[in-house]
Amino acid sequence: MSTDDPKLVPTDEQGELFGQLLERVHTEEVLKKQHYTPISARGYGARCTAGGVVQYREFIESPIPNENTARRQALVLDCEMVGVSEGRKELAFLAVMDLLTGDVLINNFVHPTNIVRNWFTRSSGITCASMKAAVKDNLALRGWKAAREFLFEYMDSNTILVGHALHNDLNVLGVVHPTIIDTEILTADAVYRPLARPFRRTWSLKALANDFLGLKIQAGKRGHSALEDAMATRQVLLHCIKSPLDLEAWADELRIKEPPKPEEPVNEEPERDPWFD
Repeated sequence: MSTDDPKLVPTDEQGELFGQLLERVHTEEVLKKQHYTPISARGYGARCTAGGVVQYREFIESPIPNENTARRQALVLDCEMVGVSEGRKELAFLAVMDLLTGDVLINNFVHPTNIVRNWFTRSSGITCASMKAAVKDNLALRGWKAAREFLFEYMDSNTILVGHALHNDLNVLGVVHPTIIDTEILTADAVYRPLARPFRRTWSLKALANDFLGLKIQAGKRGHSALEDAMATRQVLLHCIKSPLDLEAWADELRIKEPPKPEEPVNEEPERDPWFD
């Protein structure tokens, strides 16, 4: 890409970028080891995902491609959640961008289907007042299923979905999808390969945005912004593609500071941002 602005991808370079994205799509084996929900999990029936409200039997696969319906080639996705009963979390905001064009496609509140016990405003950026206003003005999607259907208007199973710790977002949407690039996996893999997954630790989007872009996100007292996080995820990925030597240098430095330990059990849970887990 010739532009120095990661927000802009010239039209004549989008085809090349899409090819580079395809090369970085994670295998089914990698996704399974990094806690992505497979369609076979529907066999768990009425059980809910860990910490969520979506039952496994409610998960559905992304739509089959239809030659009569145009869908986006690559999307960036980020969700914000609120706390409901029994310490579980439910979708409350959805942001979706076209990765190639930078177009913002969805930037909506999602009205939870359960009574909210904790708005997690410092993390989610959502307040009771802001949700009520969105519902009153008919600007909120009516629950996570409505959000999922809205998302499916822009994608099919061939669409590359991009996110950071994207399994969390797909779990609150009840979506199983095969074509994924997760910046959490991409960057941890640069540090730990060729060691077995899951990784001993991973790096937050906030840390990656700072390290690669010098970008300060999630810094205000108002909490996260799903759209800001989606934009940052997109920029981090574009930087890693455009400047692979920067990614390798970053990984080399971390290996020096914290050498990988192959002798550790390969099924050890990775360190994650504590707010969701």
